[in-house]
Amino acid sequence: LSFIFMFSAASMSAMERTELKMAVIAEQLGLSWAELARELQLSVDDINKIRVENPNSLLEQSSALLNLWATLEGKRAKMESLYTALKSIDRMDIINMLEGQPPQPVRQGSRDLNRRRHSERDHLSPGMTNGKRPPQIPWPGLISVPFP
Repeated sequence: LSFIFMFSAASMSAMERTELKMAVIAEQLGLSWAELARELQLSVDDINKIRVENPNSLLEQSSALLNLWATLEGKRAKMESLYTALKSIDRMDIINMLEGQPPQPVRQGSRDLNRRRHSERDHLSPGMTNGKRPPQIPWPGLISVPFP
């Protein structure tokens, strides 16, 4: 994925690269999406609304979270802020993937948690249970977001 990501990102505009990064983050978050939502200061009501509106797919929940965050932040939404929040919830694996860096050794205490996060990435998604990838998720909230 990293090679394909880096190769395709080279020929994209800044907005397209941002949208691709957001899609990768959504795909990789899995059960971590709610933890990221709390780190990004989303309200409990917003988190519950995302769960209720997207009950069958962690990918859809992650996508809804990122769209809502981008919409709420508007011009203040920066990839840097998202990276900081990902670091805070111990998801450097996602940042490393986006930046094309090799996987880092996992700290002893977080090894089992990270393994569980990865294994449960999107087990609820109907698109993943039949062996197919889910459809591309549009990012309408990102059209006006200026971060590179």
